[in-house]
Amino acid sequence: EYMAARKIQTKWRSFVWRQDFVVYMAARKIQANWRAAVCRDLYLHQIAAKIIQTQWRTYVCRKEYVQYMAARKIQRNWRAAISRDKYIYNIAANIIQSMWRSSICRQKFLLFISARKIQSKWRSYMCRQDYVSFMAARTIQSYWRAAVCRAVYLDNIAAKIIQ
Repeated sequence: EYMAARKIQTKWRSFVWRQDFVVYMAARKIQANWRAAVCRDLYLHQIAAKIIQTQWRTYVCRKEYVQYMAARKIQRNWRAAISRDKYIYNIAANIIQSMWRSSICRQKFLLFISARKIQSKWRSYMCRQDYVSFMAARTIQSYWRAAVCRAVYLDNIAAKIIQ
């Protein structure tokens, strides 16, 4: 009877433990599946959060880039306008300087031409004066030589007559 009771108790304990083990394994499997589902949901939430963050950062960066490019375009256009104004100012200054230099050069040229005409007239006058003096001297010399030649001729004729 003791052995039978012991066998029954062993079988009963074995049955209860098996039931507990099945329940324990089922609970363990449920817990594992639950944890897997929670982890999967958490992972999907993290992935979704990463995608949202990526899209948001992309949107913000794109918006900042558009603003940066707009500012850059404004700066480029402003610098181009300033450069264009400086270029036009320089062109105007060059034209004014060129016209001024041309005027100065023209005045110097006209002064040079006037001086040359005056010098030419003066030299012409001086040449005429020299020519007149030369002609007067030549005429005087001619008359003097003629007088001397006449005197010599007359002396020669008088000497011939006396001889």
